[in-house]
Amino acid sequence: MPASQDDDAVPLCGSDDLAVTVNWEHDGAALHGQVIAENVGGRACRLADKPAVTPLQPDGVPLQVKTIIGFELKVPRYVILEPGQRAASRVHWASWCGQSASDRAWVKWPGGSAVAKVHGPSQPECSPGQPSDLASSWFFLMT
Repeated sequence: MPASQDDDAVPLCGSDDLAVTVNWEHDGAALHGQVIAENVGGRACRLADKPAVTPLQPDGVPLQVKTIIGFELKVPRYVILEPGQRAASRVHWASWCGQSASDRAWVKWPGGSAVAKVHGPSQPECSPGQPSDLASSWFFLMT
């Protein structure tokens, strides 16, 4: 669905608007999963682009993991979340050979960020030669 001028009037989702979690499952040695964002505010908000996900060490220090943002086209580049609605972004993490990840990750999107609870395994297996970056996709509305 193309963007409308009315959508531009909907404010970006801020940190206080969303409850965010990261769900991982094993995919061989790698992990695949979703970032789930639920509008817990009292108004509609616009959740734009793809999230950046940074796993945290048990002491809360960010791991040196980068999120790769691909260039595939999506129009519009956002979803509108009404109160109580949820959106998800698919994420993938092929390998990690560094410090241990915890059950928390920092998730950032245009307009806000959150320290999210991680459900499932906290990191993929170490697979030398595989990329250690995370990849994320566009948010889509969950039904």
